[in-house]
Amino acid sequence: MVKLLVADDEQKICRLLESFFAERGFNVLLAHDGKGALSCIRSERPHLVFLDLHMPGLNGLDVLKEARAVDETMKIIVITAIEDEEIIRKAKSLGAADYVIKPFSLEYLRDEVLTKVSTSLYEDLRASNEELKRSLEEMRGVTRGVVSAFSLVVSKIDPHYTHEHVSRSVEYATKIMSRLRAMGLSFENVPEEILLAGILLHDVGKIFTPKEILFKPGPLTDEEWKVMRRHPIDGAEILEQIAGLSEMSKIVRYHQEAYDGSGYPEGLKGEEIPVGARIATVVDALDAMISDRPYRKGMTIEKAMEELKRNRGTQFDPRVVDAMVSLYEEGELKPVHLPDAACGFPNGGQAPAPFNFNLDRHSTNNYPTQQKPSAS
Repeated sequence: MVKLLVADDEQKICRLLESFFAERGFNVLLAHDGKGALSCIRSERPHLVFLDLHMPGLNGLDVLKEARAVDETMKIIVITAIEDEEIIRKAKSLGAADYVIKPFSLEYLRDEVLTKVSTSLYEDLRASNEELKRSLEEMRGVTRGVVSAFSLVVSKIDPHYTHEHVSRSVEYATKIMSRLRAMGLSFENVPEEILLAGILLHDVGKIFTPKEILFKPGPLTDEEWKVMRRHPIDGAEILEQIAGLSEMSKIVRYHQEAYDGSGYPEGLKGEEIPVGARIATVVDALDAMISDRPYRKGMTIEKAMEELKRNRGTQFDPRVVDAMVSLYEEGELKPVHLPDAACGFPNGGQAPAPFNFNLDRHSTNNYPTQQKPSAS
């Protein structure tokens, strides 16, 4: 409800305006002198003020000046008995939105005053909307800049974080989110760009992982795995320092959780895991499986789909896997860097062993076999 203050020392004017605006749904406040008007403005912060320029105590111009200092977005329409151009000019220079001439008639209130009020409210709403749009765009620009900067940092550290990997991840995640929405899955009003940014930056915590661990060609020791398993927490703690990135940080913190509760860092299970993190897990696993690594060749996408289905409900959210698989089967998900299925398996035409998502990705075998959590 719009809160409106009528400040005038004439009781008749106050009653007339109060009755007129109350009947039209306004919450009407009254003040009969300058001091009372200013006190009401400070305590109630009305959206609109009808302010008589000639009141006992503080005059209207003094109140106007103080009111604008309290809240510069407040719309103030001054009331004057004489159309004095110099006084009106001064009032407008102090921030008055418009003026009305008294005495009032009902016809004047309806045809002139209400029109001025409606115009002021509309202009205020439009200005607020434009300011909100600018603020949102500035926030998006900051978010894009943060994501771009962190992406560059990660790309300098992790050789697997390439432009091609980022492009594929965006493609997979965008299509999966669209499919999940069609399946009725809620994204809890988190903007898609925030979800995508979190998915892209899921490994940002690796900037704190020592290079001798990150680039180790062989299996990691237990102590090295403790360090490696810190990267989701480290990454989340970076983003949590930036206002507005809390949803993004959740994806980073929980992207190593498993749907059956066997993941880390907190052992979350099922829908306790944020949906963006559940998508990130599937997207990252698919790209890891179909991409060549120094220690192994990539799978065909058909084999990767079988592995996703094999780990459906354990490592991965079943709905995210179903969305990914259905997109592929419909021809909507075809990574351009892969050969057709007719070309056979890589690595001499031999089908690789099943990919174990809880194994050391740093193994020198084609597909690792050491029982360690994934470092992806």
